[in-house]
Amino acid sequence: MINMAYEQFNDKEHANPFGESLPEQIAKHILKKIMQGEYIPGDKIAEEHIASELNTSRAPVREALYLLQVDNIVERIPRKGVIVKTFTESEIKEYAEVMIGLIQMAIELTKESWTKDKIAILDNKVQQMQVDYGQQDLMAYQSSSAHVTEYLFEVANNRPLSHFYKESVYILKVFANLKWTVETMEHFHSQMTRIVELLKANQLDKAKALVPHLLLDTLD
Repeated sequence: MINMAYEQFNDKEHANPFGESLPEQIAKHILKKIMQGEYIPGDKIAEEHIASELNTSRAPVREALYLLQVDNIVERIPRKGVIVKTFTESEIKEYAEVMIGLIQMAIELTKESWTKDKIAILDNKVQQMQVDYGQQDLMAYQSSSAHVTEYLFEVANNRPLSHFYKESVYILKVFANLKWTVETMEHFHSQMTRIVELLKANQLDKAKALVPHLLLDTLD
């Protein structure tokens, strides 16, 4: 997630230089809090609290919460307000199955695209992932390993596929932040590093075959 200075949240500025509207910026700010565990499933997100924190009016906060509701991150409960959505094990598994297909498709689309420069970038991202793994830092590892996965979609260079990935990945990231243990990370890391090795060896079918183990095994 991007880091945003509070001074960006000004009602007079409805878009930043990167084209994001004020509600979109606020939505990312709220999502970051969810990802970091400041809000957990079932917690209420008060418009007035966010507005006061960011020194803005409630209108863009309300729009931001609507965007998160569309993305299935939060839900609005009558007489209670907006809360962080709680997902069942079945729903999480469904999201994981969707993600498996997206990652496998991304791997397929990277065929003949792994230039030396791109492999060097991949190696740098994997190196950071390895550092975080060595330090047993769960949150940092989740972030750096996500950067490795995201790079597959960047190399695949398919906008609709990247869009679907971004729509689905939030749920799994929230789940990981809440449920992952060191043992989960160890299993994930062994599978991820093997997938990277297979990609670099141009053994894409074998890499794709490991993706279900990468994700489904971490749900237990």
